[in-house]
Amino acid sequence: MIHLDASIQGCKLYQMKLGIVLLLLCGALAAQDLTGRWVGVADTTDEAGTKRQERQTLEIRSEDGKLTGNTIGRTGKPGILYQVQQEGAKVNLYGFITFEGGEHLRWKLELKDGKLVGTFSALHDSPKKWIYDRIGAMTATKVDPATAK
Repeated sequence: MIHLDASIQGCKLYQMKLGIVLLLLCGALAAQDLTGRWVGVADTTDEAGTKRQERQTLEIRSEDGKLTGNTIGRTGKPGILYQVQQEGAKVNLYGFITFEGGEHLRWKLELKDGKLVGTFSALHDSPKKWIYDRIGAMTATKVDPATAK
């Protein structure tokens, strides 16, 4: 009976180790899937009720084992640098524009069926200059950087 208990414990330990390895592997694969260029549209509404469709081009890359990135401007050149926080398939991007008092940008997204789905929001630091903050749903699709801006 003692031999059977040791065998069961060994099996449980093996299952736990296998589970940890699979969890780490899934995290690495999710990070790998997030890297690249993503293009989408944020359907935002500001505090006055004005609706906009804001084209977004985001680039996420891995540098020294850490995710980082920036927006891509209309001309195809790198734009706003942002901080990337990732947990599994979920990713938050935080950027800041210093123009005229500043604007905090946040993309709260999740990788679902090969697309980044979530919200984009902009919060201004200078309410006298920029009266309306905005937020809205966003979906982005991975594209080839050579063919998309």
